[in-house]
Amino acid sequence: MKRLLSDVWQLLQKNWISLLIFEIFYRIFFNELVTRTADAAVEFSLKCQGYSYMTAENFMEFIRYPLTILFILLGLLLVMLLILFEVCALFGCMEASWKKQRVHVPEMLCMGAVGCVRFLRRRPAGWALYIACSVPCLLLQAVYGMIVHMKLLQNTVVRIFEAFPNFVLPGILAGVLLVLSILYTYSLPFRILMEEPERKTLQRVWNALGGSWKQVGRALGKELKKYFLLQVLLLAVLFVLYLASHVLIVLYVMAAGQPQALVSSVLVYADGAKYVLSGIAASLGITGTLLYLYLFFVRADREDYQIERKTKKTPSRLRRILAGRVTAVLLTVLLLGAESVYLIYMVQREHPRATASAEYISVSAHRGGAGKAPENTISALEYAIESMSDFAEIDVQETKDGEVVLMHDSNLKRTTGLNANIWTITYEELQQLDAGVRFNKSFRGEKIPTLEEAMETARGKIQLNIEVKYNGHNQNIVRKVVRIIEEQDFVDNCVLTSMNYKFLQQAKELNPDIRTGYTMNMTYGDLEDMDGADFFSVKHTYITEQFVEKVHNLGKEVYAWTLNYQGDIQRMVNCEVDNIITDEPELVRQVILGETSQSPGFAELLKYALK
Repeated sequence: MKRLLSDVWQLLQKNWISLLIFEIFYRIFFNELVTRTADAAVEFSLKCQGYSYMTAENFMEFIRYPLTILFILLGLLLVMLLILFEVCALFGCMEASWKKQRVHVPEMLCMGAVGCVRFLRRRPAGWALYIACSVPCLLLQAVYGMIVHMKLLQNTVVRIFEAFPNFVLPGILAGVLLVLSILYTYSLPFRILMEEPERKTLQRVWNALGGSWKQVGRALGKELKKYFLLQVLLLAVLFVLYLASHVLIVLYVMAAGQPQALVSSVLVYADGAKYVLSGIAASLGITGTLLYLYLFFVRADREDYQIERKTKKTPSRLRRILAGRVTAVLLTVLLLGAESVYLIYMVQREHPRATASAEYISVSAHRGGAGKAPENTISALEYAIESMSDFAEIDVQETKDGEVVLMHDSNLKRTTGLNANIWTITYEELQQLDAGVRFNKSFRGEKIPTLEEAMETARGKIQLNIEVKYNGHNQNIVRKVVRIIEEQDFVDNCVLTSMNYKFLQQAKELNPDIRTGYTMNMTYGDLEDMDGADFFSVKHTYITEQFVEKVHNLGKEVYAWTLNYQGDIQRMVNCEVDNIITDEPELVRQVILGETSQSPGFAELLKYALK
């Protein structure tokens, strides 16, 4: 391993500055191009399907739509092409370093373009497969960051794992892909740098590993050991950078931040640091792996292709022009300047404000007040009233005989102990169950209330956020809920929300005066066409300042759910949401008013940063 690191350093000495500048420029370009293209493709496909927004309900239908599949394939081809360009540019830089030649960033861009064209000409049908099979080994360090920052990819991964709960099939497929990736990755420098038929390339790799099954197995084992040690080393470097950057963020915020916004500032800066570190992980991973592969290529001492590499054609006229020091410096400054201007514009556009809102933010007690009492019960509503909450958020479903009651889960087991679905139990049978003892013995005998009973408890004391749950067995529940709201004269004292957008449209058709809110766990799509929702109730991890500003520009509000920690609450205050749904309404009120007892210490702030 020491010999490998020494060889890497020798190879880097000549052109490490050019390589560093290229990676900074190209990583930003890569991330922005892929992200913006993906967002545009998602929105266009949604519109073609007649959807305004992507939801948990239409996600699978969206994925199976032919246009979406086409966009996915085109997107993968684009990513493969961008990776091929980067690999060709980096190998070109390493080849120049091996020949003791200096290269500049514009030359590397030229090398990437020329290398891409040559590779595509030689392998017009299989180029994408070669690159795709190499990606797991090339971008091992970047995979986690990609999944975390691309919410659509994150949701897709979650759905895949939900489809295979025992992980056996995904594990087998991952193992097969890893083996294929290793084989393709080791042959990558031969394929990129040698202009020869595929069969001859494979023979060279075989010879480089010993030329016989016994020797190949032994040599491959040694090489894989070096490879995995290198990956562990790269991960260790990234971990140190991750920890150090977040420690520095906490120290800076404690020294320069406002006492009432310490946690919020840490979260904002930490999000930015994680985004930057994901780019560093991709650059470090692909550069480190390609350096190792290039040295493996060089160590395969075969006189014929060593001579062939030394006697390559003279550089093209364009490359000779780009190699000029003045031209190279000017073009590099121009590229970095243009990218810097773009980044400043995007930051200002996506983060228009970073100060706490002075406007009133209302507070909703989650599930009636589930932090201090059994959820969706009269006791929970009484706690919500005592805590001075503006709203009590409750969930409603139907019993077997059509009674509308407060219940979040379709199954009664978690809250009452009975393993039965709500639509299989009559209201009379439901009244025999205890909804409080599993929360705390002091609530023994607590019953599941009807919506009318909840309204009587709340009348004149607190507003209700009535979330209508969809379980596939309650097609007429919206009509019943609207009728109850009208009979109880509660139109001005409640809002109606649901994850089922059709429920909101039905409610608006029945009574346009009822305020409706669309409950979402994603933020993809066009909000302008969603006339059925007066506000949007969104999982707080998806809420950004840009999203809130977009909603406010439509004259609508943003409710954030479910927040129970000071830092998360402060971030939502800074984003200027209109309502915070929480199990800790008193804590939320303290944060909004700036009345938290004391500023968090270093350890607590670091915990938030690393969260």
